[in-house]
Amino acid sequence: MADDVSYNTFLARANQDPRSGHDAEGESTSQARSKFDPSSSTSTNEAIPASLRDINATFTSDTDSDFEPVFFSYASDSLPSVEEFKKVLGAKGENADNIEELSFEDFDPRGQYRDVIEKVKQAGEDGRGKRGVDLDTSGPGAKVFKVENQRARVEYYIVAVGERSLVGVVAKAVES
Repeated sequence: MADDVSYNTFLARANQDPRSGHDAEGESTSQARSKFDPSSSTSTNEAIPASLRDINATFTSDTDSDFEPVFFSYASDSLPSVEEFKKVLGAKGENADNIEELSFEDFDPRGQYRDVIEKVKQAGEDGRGKRGVDLDTSGPGAKVFKVENQRARVEYYIVAVGERSLVGVVAKAVES
Protein backbone atom coordinates (compact mmCIF):
# COMPACT_ATOMS: atom_id res chain seq x y z
CA MET A 1 0.00 0.00 0.00
CA ALA A 2 1.17 3.49 -0.77
CA ASP A 3 0.50 5.00 2.65
CA ASP A 4 -1.52 4.65 5.84
CA VAL A 5 -4.34 6.91 4.64
CA SER A 6 -4.90 4.84 1.50
CA TYR A 7 -4.84 1.64 3.52
CA ASN A 8 -7.30 2.99 6.10
CA THR A 9 -9.64 4.14 3.31
CA PHE A 10 -9.42 0.67 1.76
CA LEU A 11 -10.28 -0.96 5.10
CA ALA A 12 -13.18 1.40 5.75
CA ARG A 13 -14.69 0.61 2.34
CA ALA A 14 -14.18 -3.11 2.77
CA ASN A 15 -15.91 -3.07 6.16
CA GLN A 16 -18.80 -0.82 5.06
CA ASP A 17 -22.26 -2.39 5.31
CA PRO A 18 -23.33 -2.91 1.67
CA ARG A 19 -27.01 -2.38 2.61
CA SER A 20 -26.33 1.13 3.90
CA GLY A 21 -26.29 2.60 0.39
CA HIS A 22 -23.20 4.71 1.03
CA ASP A 23 -19.51 4.06 0.82
CA ALA A 24 -16.90 5.09 3.39
CA GLU A 25 -16.73 8.63 2.03
CA GLY A 26 -20.49 9.16 2.14
CA GLU A 27 -21.07 8.88 -1.60
CA SER A 28 -24.15 7.05 -2.79
CA THR A 29 -23.55 3.61 -4.22
CA SER A 30 -26.78 3.72 -6.21
CA GLN A 31 -24.90 4.35 -9.47
CA ALA A 32 -24.09 0.64 -9.63
CA ARG A 33 -27.75 -0.37 -9.26
CA SER A 34 -30.17 -0.98 -12.09
CA LYS A 35 -32.57 1.69 -13.25
CA PHE A 36 -35.41 -0.36 -11.73
CA ASP A 37 -33.75 -0.23 -8.30
CA PRO A 38 -36.43 -0.30 -5.61
CA SER A 39 -34.42 1.93 -3.28
CA SER A 40 -35.37 4.91 -5.43
CA SER A 41 -39.02 4.15 -4.59
CA THR A 42 -38.42 3.72 -0.89
CA SER A 43 -39.37 6.78 1.13
CA THR A 44 -37.70 5.51 4.30
CA ASN A 45 -36.43 2.28 5.73
CA GLU A 46 -39.18 2.58 8.35
CA ALA A 47 -41.81 1.86 5.66
CA ILE A 48 -40.38 -1.62 5.15
CA PRO A 49 -41.69 -4.16 7.67
CA ALA A 50 -39.06 -5.43 10.10
CA SER A 51 -39.74 -9.02 9.04
CA LEU A 52 -38.51 -8.17 5.53
CA ARG A 53 -35.42 -6.30 6.75
CA ASP A 54 -34.39 -9.40 8.70
CA ILE A 55 -34.55 -11.90 5.83
CA ASN A 56 -31.29 -13.78 5.69
CA ALA A 57 -31.60 -15.70 2.43
CA THR A 58 -29.63 -15.83 -0.80
CA PHE A 59 -31.03 -16.40 -4.28
CA THR A 60 -28.90 -19.03 -5.97
CA SER A 61 -27.64 -17.97 -9.40
CA ASP A 62 -24.31 -17.05 -10.95
CA THR A 63 -24.15 -14.12 -8.50
CA ASP A 64 -25.78 -15.58 -5.35
CA SER A 65 -27.54 -12.32 -4.43
CA ASP A 66 -29.23 -11.67 -1.09
CA PHE A 67 -32.95 -10.94 -1.05
CA GLU A 68 -33.31 -7.21 -0.36
CA PRO A 69 -36.50 -5.56 0.96
CA VAL A 70 -38.49 -3.27 -1.34
CA PHE A 71 -41.31 -0.78 -0.87
CA PHE A 72 -43.40 0.91 -3.56
CA SER A 73 -46.29 3.33 -3.17
CA TYR A 74 -49.39 1.58 -4.45
CA ALA A 75 -53.04 2.56 -4.04
CA SER A 76 -54.89 -0.65 -4.94
CA ASP A 77 -56.01 -3.37 -2.52
CA SER A 78 -55.31 -6.14 -5.06
CA LEU A 79 -52.06 -7.54 -6.36
CA PRO A 80 -50.84 -5.85 -9.54
CA SER A 81 -51.05 -7.27 -13.04
CA VAL A 82 -47.93 -7.21 -15.21
CA GLU A 83 -49.10 -3.91 -16.73
CA GLU A 84 -49.66 -2.35 -13.30
CA PHE A 85 -46.28 -3.60 -12.07
CA LYS A 86 -44.61 -2.01 -15.11
CA LYS A 87 -46.13 1.30 -14.04
CA VAL A 88 -44.98 0.79 -10.44
CA LEU A 89 -41.42 0.23 -11.66
CA GLY A 90 -41.65 3.06 -14.17
CA ALA A 91 -40.57 0.71 -16.98
CA LYS A 92 -40.46 2.37 -20.39
CA GLY A 93 -39.37 1.43 -23.87
CA GLU A 94 -37.87 -1.97 -24.56
CA ASN A 95 -37.50 -2.77 -20.84
CA ALA A 96 -41.28 -2.64 -20.45
CA ASP A 97 -41.52 -5.76 -22.62
CA ASN A 98 -39.13 -7.67 -20.36
CA ILE A 99 -41.40 -8.07 -17.33
CA GLU A 100 -43.38 -11.22 -16.71
CA GLU A 101 -45.32 -12.80 -13.88
CA LEU A 102 -44.13 -16.21 -12.67
CA SER A 103 -45.97 -18.83 -10.66
CA PHE A 104 -44.43 -19.79 -7.33
CA GLU A 105 -43.65 -23.22 -8.82
CA ASP A 106 -41.76 -21.70 -11.77
CA PHE A 107 -39.84 -19.35 -9.50
CA ASP A 108 -39.09 -21.91 -6.78
CA PRO A 109 -39.41 -25.46 -8.18
CA ARG A 110 -37.39 -27.00 -5.31
CA GLY A 111 -39.17 -25.11 -2.53
CA GLN A 112 -35.99 -23.53 -1.18
CA TYR A 113 -37.50 -20.01 -0.92
CA ARG A 114 -40.78 -20.91 0.84
CA ASP A 115 -39.78 -19.00 3.98
CA VAL A 116 -39.04 -15.85 1.96
CA ILE A 117 -42.40 -16.09 0.15
CA GLU A 118 -44.24 -16.63 3.44
CA LYS A 119 -42.53 -13.61 5.05
CA VAL A 120 -43.58 -11.43 2.11
CA LYS A 121 -47.17 -12.69 2.34
CA GLN A 122 -47.18 -12.01 6.09
CA ALA A 123 -45.79 -8.50 5.62
CA GLY A 124 -48.63 -7.75 3.20
CA GLU A 125 -51.27 -9.20 5.51
CA ASP A 126 -49.91 -7.18 8.43
CA GLY A 127 -50.12 -3.97 6.39
CA ARG A 128 -53.63 -4.63 5.11
CA GLY A 129 -54.79 -5.54 8.60
CA LYS A 130 -53.71 -2.09 9.79
CA ARG A 131 -56.08 -0.53 7.25
CA GLY A 132 -58.99 -2.72 8.29
CA VAL A 133 -59.12 -4.36 4.86
CA ASP A 134 -60.65 -7.83 4.86
CA LEU A 135 -57.94 -10.39 4.30
CA ASP A 136 -58.72 -12.80 1.50
CA THR A 137 -56.72 -15.85 2.50
CA SER A 138 -57.98 -17.88 -0.46
CA GLY A 139 -55.87 -15.88 -2.96
CA PRO A 140 -52.14 -16.14 -3.55
CA GLY A 141 -51.24 -13.32 -1.10
CA ALA A 142 -48.13 -12.46 -3.15
CA LYS A 143 -46.84 -12.50 -6.71
CA VAL A 144 -43.48 -13.07 -8.36
CA PHE A 145 -42.32 -10.87 -11.22
CA LYS A 146 -39.25 -11.45 -13.37
CA VAL A 147 -37.63 -8.31 -14.80
CA GLU A 148 -34.94 -8.78 -17.45
CA ASN A 149 -32.64 -5.75 -17.49
CA GLN A 150 -29.94 -6.88 -19.88
CA ARG A 151 -29.11 -10.09 -21.69
CA ALA A 152 -28.40 -12.24 -18.65
CA ARG A 153 -29.24 -9.83 -15.79
CA VAL A 154 -32.55 -10.52 -14.11
CA GLU A 155 -34.35 -9.25 -11.03
CA TYR A 156 -36.98 -11.34 -9.25
CA TYR A 157 -39.54 -9.38 -7.22
CA ILE A 158 -41.79 -11.09 -4.70
CA VAL A 159 -44.44 -8.56 -3.65
CA ALA A 160 -47.58 -8.37 -1.54
CA VAL A 161 -50.08 -5.56 -1.00
CA GLY A 162 -49.45 -3.68 2.23
CA GLU A 163 -50.74 -0.44 3.66
CA ARG A 164 -51.10 1.76 0.52
CA SER A 165 -48.03 0.00 -0.80
CA LEU A 166 -46.42 -3.01 -2.35
CA VAL A 167 -43.93 -4.58 0.02
CA GLY A 168 -41.62 -7.45 -0.67
CA VAL A 169 -38.13 -8.47 -1.70
CA VAL A 170 -35.96 -8.42 -4.79
CA ALA A 171 -33.10 -10.70 -5.75
CA LYS A 172 -30.71 -9.86 -8.56
CA ALA A 173 -29.37 -12.66 -10.70
CA VAL A 174 -27.15 -13.38 -13.62
CA GLU A 175 -28.43 -16.32 -15.59
CA SER A 176 -26.23 -17.96 -18.15
